[in-house]
Amino acid sequence: MRRPTALDQRSPIRRVAVVVIALVAGLALAAGPAPAAGLAPTPLNISVSNSNGTVTSLAPDCTSGPLTESRRITGSQSVPAGLFSSLPGQLAFDLPVNLGATQAALRGNDGRVTLTNARGTLTLALSAGSCAAPTLAHSGSAISGGGTWAVVADTTPGNSYRQAIGSGTFNLVNMGSSVGTGRLWTLNLIGSADPLQPTIAVTHRAFWGNPFAYLSRTLSVEYRIRNTGPGDAFGVVLNDAATSSPGVTRIGPVPQAVGSVPAGSERSVVVRYRVCGIASIGCRFTADVQLTVADALDSGGPASFQRTVQVPITPVP
Repeated sequence: MRRPTALDQRSPIRRVAVVVIALVAGLALAAGPAPAAGLAPTPLNISVSNSNGTVTSLAPDCTSGPLTESRRITGSQSVPAGLFSSLPGQLAFDLPVNLGATQAALRGNDGRVTLTNARGTLTLALSAGSCAAPTLAHSGSAISGGGTWAVVADTTPGNSYRQAIGSGTFNLVNMGSSVGTGRLWTLNLIGSADPLQPTIAVTHRAFWGNPFAYLSRTLSVEYRIRNTGPGDAFGVVLNDAATSSPGVTRIGPVPQAVGSVPAGSERSVVVRYRVCGIASIGCRFTADVQLTVADALDSGGPASFQRTVQVPITPVP
């Protein structure tokens, strides 16, 4: 009998290594590319009115010039879905104003407008004129005119509008200035805002759900959708995870709503496939994972990831 050679002695080890590598490949996570962050700023165009304005007196702010009185005007109004993100929200304002007989100005950039919904609060600082150069008109009982606004920096944890940037213009229309309550007001805001952007990465894990799934060749693939960016993601949907690889059919379910994926967190969905037979060694396929991703102002769009899935050889969970 021929004595076994060194090559003969190593070949079983090599064969086992091939099986182990193939098995591990089917179970291991594989990181996916992330779409580029930094979407175009989202336009803001909001016009609200109410008769709940409250006007109180303040100590005079201007030491010289035509503006001799100071008032504080506050009010609020609900904002329907679609004006400030896809969620309904609330607009509130707090405006310290300096008044003269026919002119008015906001006090520095102390005027504030807050836009709030279930995701957080976006705060705007308003400016219009000065004590020496007022730019608003005053009828004696109402203020009209416009100015500029800029997003106020915010680092509050859990606020999806933290560190947002943006700017624009505003317009006041017959905003009541007489001390009292129930004052009419109209506020128009135009501009754009840019919240922190999410960055999505996709990993996956292929597994047999049970022995019957292994025998029927029904493979489950868990797609793990992770937000590695600084901004929160909203309205995430797995639209499809189709494949054109021969001998493999995507079963579903698709689409699947993933929902919100805050910065640094992960959500998972499972899609099933009919795959190649038991006798096939090294079976793999490519899945085209199609997502929809939006930021805190619902600005976003599609994102695509190519995943190469290795089919596990043995029916382990």
